[in-house]
Amino acid sequence: MKVLWLCRWFGNYRIPVYKELNRLTNGQFYMAYSKDAVTPLVHRQMRDALGDNAIALEKEKHFTIGKLDSNFANSYIDIPYQSGLLNAISKVNPDIIISDGFFQWTFAAVLKSYRRKVCVFYERTEFVERNAPKWRILYRKSIGKFIDGFLINGSLTRKYLDSMGFSQKPKVEGCMVADCEGLSKAVESCPESVKSNLKKSLDIQDEGLIFLFVGQLVERKGIKELLSGWSEHLNNFPDDTIIVVGQGVLGKELQNIYKNEKSIKFVGQVSYDHIAEYLAIADISVMPTLEDNWSLVVPEAMACSKPVATTPYNGCHIELIEEGKNGYVFDPLEKSSIVKMLAAFHNANLSNMGKRSKEIIANYTPLTAATGIFELCQKITK
Repeated sequence: MKVLWLCRWFGNYRIPVYKELNRLTNGQFYMAYSKDAVTPLVHRQMRDALGDNAIALEKEKHFTIGKLDSNFANSYIDIPYQSGLLNAISKVNPDIIISDGFFQWTFAAVLKSYRRKVCVFYERTEFVERNAPKWRILYRKSIGKFIDGFLINGSLTRKYLDSMGFSQKPKVEGCMVADCEGLSKAVESCPESVKSNLKKSLDIQDEGLIFLFVGQLVERKGIKELLSGWSEHLNNFPDDTIIVVGQGVLGKELQNIYKNEKSIKFVGQVSYDHIAEYLAIADISVMPTLEDNWSLVVPEAMACSKPVATTPYNGCHIELIEEGKNGYVFDPLEKSSIVKMLAAFHNANLSNMGKRSKEIIANYTPLTAATGIFELCQKITK
């Protein structure tokens, strides 16, 4: 069984899944992507992982309409054109084509679907797509008729696909996973001297809890709302600290607003090689997103045995958060909910919460994702 995955852009967190698929197919897994869209590091890692089975296409062109400065879904339309894509499909001549989403390169997959099966890796939820125009929904329903199966994140994606009329199409959940093993080991092996020096450099005392936010400093991530609630939280827990890792259009504004608040530590962008140090000193990871398919910082923190908190606007909250057992779900649009969540960790057994986080995320690994995908491919080709 020869499988070709079409994905114009992806992060390096996906590469372990691709490696497992290549192993399961006995070297018959191929990956076509845009060399212009991925980072040079991802390109090198793909070549190392798949060799000649990694097909890097160049000279991509775009047609874009809408508000490019917005990071919310459906705020703009981006139609990419990739020369050589159809030829690449013909050259590989796969039994199954996997494509990402309904737009992007899926139309090319459908054009080449004669005597081939087509699967779509899909992440969106009904909430994320709440502002999708009618023409886009109609397009998805039309293209979906040619799709043989779906690779999805969890129950909220399944519910949304079913609402579009795809309830009878086979689906496999758990396909969005973080590459957590290396990060977990890095946190566990982080020297006490490194942790102590990092706390010292940030002027963090041993009293109180340390909360960690990792993400873009943009409207969609809910960082403005979280910090607004944080100010009220300090009335009852003045020794707590929150570390804010990331950069974005809100960075200067937030730093100016909270320049006199010593409990908020803005550290800017941190390379992935050093993020483990911040996770190592943190007690809790918080993702206050206002819209996300499956925010990967949540499973990454869970793999590092951290209690977590996220919102009902994050597609992973049903599968990954057990209320009061490994974390909490809160509404960042209600300040009282933020304050209640932050305070709740002071009355919780953080060690037990962290252990439960690790137990839950053990079911979401590159191997389990690749196995599910491989089994679905086998099923639809019978």
